[in-house]
Amino acid sequence: MRRYLFCSFGVFSAAALLAVVQVRGQEGPGIYFRGGLGGALARETDVNEVFGPLSGVKVKYDPGLRVSVAGGYQFCSYFSAEIESGIIYNSIKSISGSPEPDASLANLPLLVNAVFHFPLKSNFVPYCGVGVGGSSSVLDIEHATIGGFPLHGDDADLVWAVQGFAGFRYEFNDRMSVGCGYKFLATGEPKWDAITAGASGKIGFDGARTHSLLAEFTLKF
Repeated sequence: MRRYLFCSFGVFSAAALLAVVQVRGQEGPGIYFRGGLGGALARETDVNEVFGPLSGVKVKYDPGLRVSVAGGYQFCSYFSAEIESGIIYNSIKSISGSPEPDASLANLPLLVNAVFHFPLKSNFVPYCGVGVGGSSSVLDIEHATIGGFPLHGDDADLVWAVQGFAGFRYEFNDRMSVGCGYKFLATGEPKWDAITAGASGKIGFDGARTHSLLAEFTLKF
């Protein structure tokens, strides 16, 4: 009986979904450009290396900013592929053992996204997708003490990056739409060159995990 109820519920749900999803005839193939702007919340990370292995040091971030730009091609009403870049910037709020650090972390991703659209009867179009690529992770330290070492300087490291995203857009016409989107970006573990008091070595953080909510504008050609 339980299996029958689950099957019935699945059939009903599929039928309901097919009833509301409509192919909108005006959504033909085409090139598009999208820009987005919003906030970025970065999860705290561990410092795993400062001139050698390190543990017990955590980095916390202030709320930051994400700017996103993308260009792609919509193959049909349901699918498009795009290349996305931009910047995610967070100042560093605190570092374990460092009084009032003045530092920031930025990621400049370059991602190839697969986007799945779900056109409805109305002008609202939900979407979701995934992206893979890399990110240039930039650490900028004006002054901070990590693991007992006073540090100053900046460096960048290229790491892998993946993201998942979802949202919706409202289409004014065939060419213009606005919307709201959520993105979650994860990166590999960056390592940066550092020099202090005549010593040189590496600083290493755990990979970034960043949540972003953006307002977006799309223009289709």
